Amino acid sequence: MFKSIASISSLLLLTVIVSVSPLIADSIIAYYDGDVFISRGTEEIFADFGLAIENGDQIETGTASTAVIEMASGSRLKLKENTVIIFEDRPAETRISLVEGALFSKVNRLAGRAYSVKTPSAVAGVRGTEFFMAYGRTVEEAPDIWLCVNEGRVEVKIPETGDSVLVAEGEGISIFGGTRLSEPKYYSWTDELNWNTDPSEGPVSDSTSLDGAYTDLLNQDYF
Repeated sequence: MFKSIASISSLLLLTVIVSVSPLIADSIIAYYDGDVFISRGTEEIFADFGLAIENGDQIETGTASTAVIEMASGSRLKLKENTVIIFEDRPAETRISLVEGALFSKVNRLAGRAYSVKTPSAVAGVRGTEFFMAYGRTVEEAPDIWLCVNEGRVEVKIPETGDSVLVAEGEGISIFGGTRLSEPKYYSWTDELNWNTDPSEGPVSDSTSLDGAYTDLLNQDYF
């Protein structure tokens, strides 16, 4: 179930950045359902409500499982099922490495601290607070990456080619094979995403399939 941090860290190249407030307390598991595991050095820990997340922790969700991490800034991360992230908490920045799966980020717009999400091949700079990032199908040598914005704007760049595009609120984009940007636009499949990260406000789990994303592409003649 657990995956080696050393074997995956070299693959992480995509960065999403937004400024948030400084940490004043621990980041914690605010909610979980199903199988959620933390790999901390040589230690393997089962998730529990209120469990502190430490620098370097690898968090993994199993099938039909969900986890929400709340940072001291009030920002929240929601991991869908079969997702693996690495949490790096540094003095001036929190870095999230999305190794596989899908992640919702709801980030406070407060100055003083950087926040980044990394996945292969591209760089996305956030000018807003809420976005979703996921791995799609492996059609070419590397998997597609999907990103959509619920609030604010995200600038996506491909360092290898220098290509970039601005994704606005309500728009989505695919990075085909991790190297080619699609044009940002509204995708109907994103209407099914569950952005809620607070169980007191309703269901938290998101069951949206990226099959709908590829159906949108076919219907709109992107291939």
